[in-house]
Amino acid sequence: MVATAGEFVGELAKNNRVIVIEGLAVVVHGFNRPTMDADIWLDPLDSSRAWVEVILLTCAKFTGLTLHTLPGWREVSGDELRIAAEEVGLLRVTGLDCPLDIFRTPNEFTPEAFDEVHARSAPNRDGTRLPDPLDLIITKLDTGREKDLMDTRFLESVVRKRYLVVMPTASLEEVKQLFARFLDWEVCAGALESPDSSVREFAKECLRDLAGDGDPFARALLEQQRIPYLQTGLDDNVE
Repeated sequence: MVATAGEFVGELAKNNRVIVIEGLAVVVHGFNRPTMDADIWLDPLDSSRAWVEVILLTCAKFTGLTLHTLPGWREVSGDELRIAAEEVGLLRVTGLDCPLDIFRTPNEFTPEAFDEVHARSAPNRDGTRLPDPLDLIITKLDTGREKDLMDTRFLESVVRKRYLVVMPTASLEEVKQLFARFLDWEVCAGALESPDSSVREFAKECLRDLAGDGDPFARALLEQQRIPYLQTGLDDNVE
């Protein structure tokens, strides 16, 4: 019987830190879309050699598995595994019910970022972790793939909903921390409803910055709220 990718990942997660990424993670966050493979970020450990050894030990518990890497998903073994881990940043396990891509360095991240991303993640029932939506968005930046653009739009909507829930009771410092990671006119609109005047003033400053950068929605909100703003080449304020 062919083992499943879930069984392999579950075995790997028994003794190692594993973060689910890519399409499967987006699905777990609530986006109803198909995915034909599984992708995980395995703790990069102190060296690529140690990282590869963890994968090999797990592979040894199953039968009929092979390891591949880019370009061309060519099969690799021996010292080629370490080279692939360092130069490509991922290995693909085949022979399971679907391809399983194991990353040491996902798109836009370095191995050193793993601890921080792991700390922001949430536990899954199988021992793996689900990344924060904003961290998941980072793995999809500048890929040029339409599906990643759709995933990003969905994940941004998840972030907005979370921000709008906490905004009414968040302190100025908390709002600044949130806005440092994600900012658009909609979350600013939520902050304008805060009972804390310092939060409202900060939201106005952020809206002015967005409007100054050419965001038409931020400018429209400023006009709607009759909030004065400055923007080169435009009226200096809203009457």
